[in-house]
Amino acid sequence: MRTWFLVIFLLSFICVLGNASCTEQHFLSELPYAKELQEAIDQVWLAYPDYDLGVSAAIIVPGYETWTGVSGYSQPNNPITKDMLFDIGSIAKNFEAALVLELAEDDVLSLEDPIVKYLSSYPNIDGNISIRQLLNHTSGVFNVFEHPDFPWVGPNVDYAKAWTVDEVIGNFVLEPYGPPGYAQHYSSTNYLLITQIIESVTGRAVPDEIRRYFLEPLKLNHTFVSMGEQPPAEYSVAHPWADIDLDGQMDDLVGIPLTWKATLTHPVMFSTAQDLVSWINALYHEEGVLSAHALAEMLTYPETKLHDPDGGKYGVGVIDFTDRLGTHAIGHGGSSLGYSAAALYLPEYGISVVWLINTGESPAELAGQMMGHLWSSISGVLVQHQ
Repeated sequence: MRTWFLVIFLLSFICVLGNASCTEQHFLSELPYAKELQEAIDQVWLAYPDYDLGVSAAIIVPGYETWTGVSGYSQPNNPITKDMLFDIGSIAKNFEAALVLELAEDDVLSLEDPIVKYLSSYPNIDGNISIRQLLNHTSGVFNVFEHPDFPWVGPNVDYAKAWTVDEVIGNFVLEPYGPPGYAQHYSSTNYLLITQIIESVTGRAVPDEIRRYFLEPLKLNHTFVSMGEQPPAEYSVAHPWADIDLDGQMDDLVGIPLTWKATLTHPVMFSTAQDLVSWINALYHEEGVLSAHALAEMLTYPETKLHDPDGGKYGVGVIDFTDRLGTHAIGHGGSSLGYSAAALYLPEYGISVVWLINTGESPAELAGQMMGHLWSSISGVLVQHQ
């Protein structure tokens, strides 16, 4: 008895020294319906027999070990593994918004500051827009993705091109949807401007600040953020698939430069399902990332005269998916050329859910259908056991 007590004490002491949360993690039991979750994501691919694609998923249910599962393929004969990184697309906005909230806590800026205080004057962008309005998509700024000539995918796109902000705004930002504060309209242009503001006030690159504020303290060692570089060679990356030449066939996009992506919108982030679900759990369930005041700011949804035509309510870098998903869910989604992702927190149950798939944007219908099937399969198991 004394021997076992000593072993437990030593393990606990080592955990406390290395990581304050690992003592709790060490003694958590396995999720009792892990097998059902694995079967749920396996069944998704039965609906898509013509595609050798894959998914990586992770779920944190309070009181249990983190569940992770993978299914399908990175490329033919190369199964998805749990350590593979995926581009998380616009979920990067959640990290950038959290960074702005931290800077506001440090009095480096205010969410109510007009953007003209930090940025040059741009055509079709009102300098009186506040930082908050960029973050919660009430700025009225035109979404560059809705421009018919936006160079996102196609045989003539130069994926190695490094765009300047002046070029992006000058070529692809049309007249605003309306005056600031009039409506919510999701616009990736907002976060192109947020990136510029962060770098203006800190004098440092956004990827460096995200690492310093979040990735290193939370030990998210399998998350990589850059302004267009591929993850280092020591990372295993899931092959991205999309119809890049618009010939109706899926193409393996390994080797395609990321420069155009990072300079057209926001920093590029790659992560694993386990790292990303740890972030969502720490941010919303443990409430250990932001101060109580900053988290309340993130979760404030503005009253506007018009709601986004695509549905959803936007806080500061967060989306309320309740109307879309049929249960109270907050978080963010991400869609990029070759990848799709979702990171959700279910407040009613305290559950954090992430899934990543290695196709997206083109063909958009396929990615959307897969995302819907994954949510239906995973949520069905989770709700059944609550």
